[in-house]
Amino acid sequence: MDMTINPPLRLKLRTARILSLLVLVALPVGYLGGAVWPDAIGSLDILFSALRLIGLFAAVFLFVDIRNQRANAPDTALDERERAERDSAYRASHTALVGTLFMALIYTIPAKPLGWWFPDREGAIDLLSAFAIAGLALPGIILAWRERPDGE
Repeated sequence: MDMTINPPLRLKLRTARILSLLVLVALPVGYLGGAVWPDAIGSLDILFSALRLIGLFAAVFLFVDIRNQRANAPDTALDERERAERDSAYRASHTALVGTLFMALIYTIPAKPLGWWFPDREGAIDLLSAFAIAGLALPGIILAWRERPDGE
């Protein structure tokens, strides 16, 4: 049974790459900033909220793009090259996510006894949300950055 991928959105490569940068920069900065300064008021709070929204909307566009659809497609919908690219993107995503999680865990060991910043419960939930959203978008992001522009 051969399936075809029919995504709701086919972003241009440049657009997908720009959105991926927004996910990987705006999302963590917005959520981390909100966690570090939970009582921020005024323009700082607006900035963190705007960054979160920008990152979330960028992630939504990437979720429905052809690259992320390909990253989550069943084997029957992909040719051999596409399966190899998808599998490689998932391996790279796994490495990046586990590496990031490991760095966060390493930070937590001395954070409490040395009095370093540590998120409160709401901040921790926000950071986990940002991590999960970025993690879901990461295979498609990797595929977008590995894709060659037309003509190369």
